Parts: sequence; C-alpha cells; structure tokens
Amino acid sequence: MHVVAIYNNKGGEGKSTVTVGLAEFLAANRGKKVLVIDLDAQASSSCALLGHKSLNAAIDEGRTVVELAAYLRRSRRPIVECSKYLTWRAGAEARGAALEEIALLVPDGDRMFDVEDSMRWGQHNHLFLEHLKPALTEFDFVLIDLPSNVTKASMISVNGLAMADFVVVPTRSTHISLNGLPRTFSLIDQVRDVSGTGRPAVLGFLLNATNKTHQQYRSIVKPVVEASTDGSLPPFFKNHWTPSPALEAATDEDRDARTLKERFGAGYDRARLVARELETACDKFEFQPVKPVSRSIWERLGLA
Repeated sequence: MHVVAIYNNKGGEGKSTVTVGLAEFLAANRGKKVLVIDLDAQASSSCALLGHKSLNAAIDEGRTVVELAAYLRRSRRPIVECSKYLTWRAGAEARGAALEEIALLVPDGDRMFDVEDSMRWGQHNHLFLEHLKPALTEFDFVLIDLPSNVTKASMISVNGLAMADFVVVPTRSTHISLNGLPRTFSLIDQVRDVSGTGRPAVLGFLLNATNKTHQQYRSIVKPVVEASTDGSLPPFFKNHWTPSPALEAATDEDRDARTLKERFGAGYDRARLVARELETACDKFEFQPVKPVSRSIWERLGLA
C-alpha cells in the first residue's frame, strides 16, 4: 500500500484536479484499488467523484472524516472496521477503460474545524498514522487531498500528512505559485520531525497547467528545476499537465462520463502518463534520512 498526500500550501495549484486524475487512472488504467481521503472542507474531490447528492447522503449518515477523527481522538484505539466511514463511487459499464470503483472518505465542511479545536499538536498528530493506516491495507493506493493554508492548528490535515508515505506537490509555472513552496516544505518538515519515521518523503513536484516552451517556464520554473537536478530540491515529475480545458473540466461533477477518455478528453494521455510515473516512483522509492531544504536554497531561488 502506498499513501500519497497531494499537497501545496498555496491554493489554486490544482490539488483536487490532480487527486481525481490520479485516482481515476490508477483505478481504471493501472488496475489498482484506490481510496481517496478528502481533507479539504470544500470537498472538491468528493464532489467530482461522487456528486453532491451522494456526498450529502454520506454527511447525513455520519460517514465522514469528522466522525472518524472524533472517534480516534476519544478512543485512541485502532479502527477494526473502517468501511462504515467510507463511501464508494461505483464503476461504470462501458467499453474502453471504463471508470472503476473508488472508495472515498469525505469531509464535512466547517465541522472539520470544530473537531480540530479539540486536538492538540504533539498529542493528536499520529491518530491516523497509528490507528487508521493499519486498517487500510486492502487498498493499493490511498490518495490524500489536502487543503491550502494548512497550519499546525489544522490537526486533521496534519494527521493526513503524518500518515502519508509520500507527498506530491502540484504547482503552476508562475512566481506566485512557487512562492508558496517554502511554507509547504516547512510544514512537511515539522510533521516529519514529530513522527520520527522519516516520512513523508516528497516524491516530487508535478507541474500543472504548464507549457515548457513558454518564456514564463524558462525564466521562472527552470531555475527551480535545475536546483532539483543537483539534489538541492526533490525531483520534478518527467511528465506534467499542460494547460488543458479537458483536464480542468475533468472534475466537473455534472460531466456524464463512463470512461477515462470521456472524462479526460484531450488530457487523457497526460493524466495517464503521470499516474503511471507515480506508480513506478512509489514502487521503486528507497527511503533514506531526509535533509530539510535550507532557507539559503529558497533565498538563492528568490522564493524566501
């Protein structure tokens, strides 16, 4: 089982779109059993995969991360059966890479913050790692969609990071997007230090809505790519998502898609290659002691 957090502390970088794309292709193209844990109160991933009707039904029936987190905080015991908290998106009947079944753990809006008020850094950081993660071994991939603007007080998100093996950092090719990277890495480092496991490891940066032939990429992103090449930063995915209305529309819950090609249109090949690269990178990754990215590197890149 690989647990992968999709995280960038800056909003608008495409975290939910990437989460949905990875989930659909890992399930339908790579034949993996996938769980999506949606920790963003906006529930973009949940709406895209389930639709509002099924999402609201899950909330009404108490099948959300709020009930799960509250239970773990009270009991401090492993979950024996997590299925009562999960909602399943059924697969489709169609020819040609039909959409497959995907499990979801959905959020519940502002109630997320109510539960977090009762959780404390240093006391409740590892509830998901110690008591939820062991119950998820039936899944090949667990994808965690994290919100932006996460702080140490965002204890549900902190728990999501703490249980992750890897982090994928989606980023657009703008300076304002790259400016969010130091804060993103700061929280990852803090969670890793408290966990004592050396995890999560940053698997890499995934460029989103990026055209590598444009001057914007060459002047803004390429220096950061070069810093990753010399080992100062984690690597960039070889494949990336180009500017594509089809990819952006893939998370439209009203889109009546039954196959991957219907859902992702012209973005099919891009999303497929990224999912395959993610699978290979997770399988081949060798965990080693992680050295935090120093402030001097961010300053050299003009991002601190």
